[in-house]
Amino acid sequence: MNINVTLKQARELVAVMSLQGNIDASNFVQIVDKAQELYQNPSRYLIIDLSEVPSISSTGLAAVHKIALLYSGVQEEKAHPDLTHNSSARKYVKLLNPQPAVDKALGDAGLKLFFKVFTILIPR
Repeated sequence: MNINVTLKQARELVAVMSLQGNIDASNFVQIVDKAQELYQNPSRYLIIDLSEVPSISSTGLAAVHKIALLYSGVQEEKAHPDLTHNSSARKYVKLLNPQPAVDKALGDAGLKLFFKVFTILIPR
């Protein structure tokens, strides 16, 4: 798993975390740790670029959910199911260009309720 981060200045500083490779049990901690690092410094806004992620396992989906909780300001040990379904994650975390298999997995797991998902065509 490669994780590249770029920072973009909009109204607020936004971190773009571009992931390359499958998201699974072998790397989910790395992804959550990087998101937590970005949340603590320098940016409370995150875009997760999934354009180079061909697949995501259930553990990977759990990592994305954990990031949603983090950016919603909910401590995982205090999370109540009703709290995790609020709109806070949609405000602070966006998903970009998920490949079809990843998009389906996110939808099947109900995680698209947490995030705004954007598809942007990038000229090559």
